[in-house]
Amino acid sequence: MGRIVGCTFRLIADLEKLAAAYQHPSTLAWRDSGALAATICFVSQWLGLKSNILGFNGDSYLPMIGYTATRFMAVGGVQISK
Repeated sequence: MGRIVGCTFRLIADLEKLAAAYQHPSTLAWRDSGALAATICFVSQWLGLKSNILGFNGDSYLPMIGYTATRFMAVGGVQISK
């Protein structure tokens, strides 16, 4: 097995927008990210690709891509490859 090229989708939630309509925004963000990750995996499988849900919440990279860690939260990701 050699090197495989793939793509990682990192999911980020905007807690400020969720808090405008929901009392516990982080729990809603985690539930929605799980549903979104599962859907991405189903579609990638249908397209003949391989996928893996990544359960990380590392917020340390958010400032590097222009998001503030006080408003946004990393809520997992999905790795897709051929």
